[in-house]
Amino acid sequence: MIRPTPRRRLAALCTAALTVSLVSATASPALAYNGGQAAQYADKWALTPNTAAYPMFVKNDCTNFFSQAARAGGYPFRNAGKSPAGATSWWFASGSGGFSWANAWVAADGYYSFLFADNPGGSSEGSAPGSSTGYWTPDAMVTGDALFFDWGQGSGVSHVTMQVGYGTDPNSPTWKGNYIDEHTSNRYHAFWSLKPYNALYATTTIYFEHINAGN
Repeated sequence: MIRPTPRRRLAALCTAALTVSLVSATASPALAYNGGQAAQYADKWALTPNTAAYPMFVKNDCTNFFSQAARAGGYPFRNAGKSPAGATSWWFASGSGGFSWANAWVAADGYYSFLFADNPGGSSEGSAPGSSTGYWTPDAMVTGDALFFDWGQGSGVSHVTMQVGYGTDPNSPTWKGNYIDEHTSNRYHAFWSLKPYNALYATTTIYFEHINAGN
């Protein structure tokens, strides 16, 4: 449960040939998206990436990490092995030729667009400035949901984090509220707006995206 109130809901470029096998890297996904299971994966691998099953992108691993967690939460592949650049494709594969993936698996703007294009996908729950210090994200945001960041430097959406709980940021203990897990700067239970860590907080916009449990 993200917030202790009854109103809140409970947690919440294709390089291989046809021989690639699609991987799940964890136990078999659920029949519908389970944000709690996604958050459990994010918590487990926030600080120590799961390199036994997935590649790691040293300079830009945030969406790869989020996608892994979403997959662990049961979000099904879309257009598996096909149309890697398509807005409705989201998948990852492993085979003798190495790893391959859809753009939306590894690119924050691609994943942002995918959640809008997919059905049921996700729903926009508004936005907030990077200077936000309030405890809570919007009520519709639950465990396993996505926070997308536009740093305000002309690149658009370029970062994504997963909401995983509520409490105190372990590395910045004066900050309490909803918290997130993230890569590329690997963080576990960081304050949701990232203001304690974000030098660009004054120009940052955060977009909230609730992932439909029917996926």
